[in-house]
Amino acid sequence: MDTTNTIDRTIFANMVLNAASRLNAEKAGVDSLNVFPVPDGDTGTNMSLTMNSAAKFVSRLGEEGTVADVASQMAYGALMGARGNSGVILSQILGGFAQALENKTEIKAPDLAAGFSGGVAAAYKAVVKPMEGTILTVAREAGEYLAANVREDMSIEEALKLYLEEGYRSLARTPEILPVLKQAGVVDAGAKGLLIIAEGMLEAVSGNIQFALEAEESQPQQEFEDNHLVIDPDSIVFQYCTELFIKSYDGKTLDVEPIREYLAGLGDSLLVVGAGGMTKIHVHTNEPWNVIKYCVALGDLHEVKIENMREQNLRLKEHTPLSELAVIAVSAGEGLNEIFQGLGVNYVITGGQTMNPSTEDFMAAIEKVHAKEVIILPNNKNIILTAEQAAKISEQCQVFVVPSRSIPQGIAAMMAYNIEAPADENVEAMSEALTQIRSIEITHAVRDTSIEDKEIKEGQILGIVDGKIKAVGDDMTQLVSEALASVGLDDYELVTLYYGADVTEKEATELMEKLAEKFPEIEFEVHLGDQAVYYYLLSVE
Repeated sequence: MDTTNTIDRTIFANMVLNAASRLNAEKAGVDSLNVFPVPDGDTGTNMSLTMNSAAKFVSRLGEEGTVADVASQMAYGALMGARGNSGVILSQILGGFAQALENKTEIKAPDLAAGFSGGVAAAYKAVVKPMEGTILTVAREAGEYLAANVREDMSIEEALKLYLEEGYRSLARTPEILPVLKQAGVVDAGAKGLLIIAEGMLEAVSGNIQFALEAEESQPQQEFEDNHLVIDPDSIVFQYCTELFIKSYDGKTLDVEPIREYLAGLGDSLLVVGAGGMTKIHVHTNEPWNVIKYCVALGDLHEVKIENMREQNLRLKEHTPLSELAVIAVSAGEGLNEIFQGLGVNYVITGGQTMNPSTEDFMAAIEKVHAKEVIILPNNKNIILTAEQAAKISEQCQVFVVPSRSIPQGIAAMMAYNIEAPADENVEAMSEALTQIRSIEITHAVRDTSIEDKEIKEGQILGIVDGKIKAVGDDMTQLVSEALASVGLDDYELVTLYYGADVTEKEATELMEKLAEKFPEIEFEVHLGDQAVYYYLLSVE
């Protein structure tokens, strides 16, 4: 019999931890639901890493705090750990959930319903063009069903079961809403991941908990790392780098604007990022005691760190001046990294296919480049939302995102980059360059499926043109030729092949020569990309 009518802070913390553990255990199954049968299907992995970050921040509380504190830590952790489109949407759901629980010391069934509803509202608001038949639909329909049927005296177990019952009914309907899901024979992966999280929460309420959090599969950049590099130690105006977390006394979301206004008068390199009742502060100042005095009036202080930058810089052999403009690019492969750096990228975040960087990774990179304005090239359609989230919350400088959806697009954007031009002109030119190029990715299928009117067998080679499967086969030369032909080469002059880690230079050169014979009107180039998963990346321009 269900008897748990309220959730205290301990139970709620257990719910978050167990939800992360449950998703860790089932992330591979969620990954396998990705529509494209490619090796880098990573919806489950991205959601799991995002949820792990939420759980780790909750764990920092120990036994302290209220339900609202746990919720705010969950939201902040998810915000900073968000990876990929699915992870960003999940972070917004958890953020909206936390906002609905402000000031709560316990949760009853109606509060739970309000949390789910708040999460849906936040997620829909965050996505520019919400697509139905996805995690958004399932979250909305399950939340609406719970809100319509919840009672004040309902147990938490019953409320979660109602949410899950409608959630799985909604999940089963996703292929009817999105034809591509029906053709591939799968349901929406992100929605499935969300329901696994809810199942993990239900297990914790029922006392069936596991808490087996896994280590992250990619190494994030150090949180808000500040290199403190300048031309001359004597040029440091504000000597002390001061960092801390504020956990608000009442659990409410702190208004960052008055904090920014006050701290701006004490120094520079200011960063104020908040979610729920937790706010991160970073400032260079000569009055760290006044920073602490001000912040302690707002809440409990955690992880206070004060560093003497002048003393640090006296020991530095190299100094990096504050630049006007810097570019950050996401890349995966030593060859591609070198190409981006050679084109003028200031900082390369290792990531991309199978290893999407988090919001925190972008925030650390923004800090490292030490520039007044920053341009980010995500170079993957699944990373754009994360980059935009980092740009939105960055307080240190103005950040622009050029929405490159592939490595070839990113390289094309850098070809249009002019270090002497202001950021807005570069953003316009780089964005225009994205439209002048066609991107082809060559990989292999990891399962049998039917998609885009093509029957695909596990192990076959796939030619993906601008995100759509255009060629399927077993012979590499024929497959690449078909993918190129589908572009319509009459309007193009140059094809560049970037070969991956599983391809030798000899194999790449031989392929290029065969293609040159087949398409004599096209100029071909070949470069080492060293990327994983994809045999070749082709840029058609």
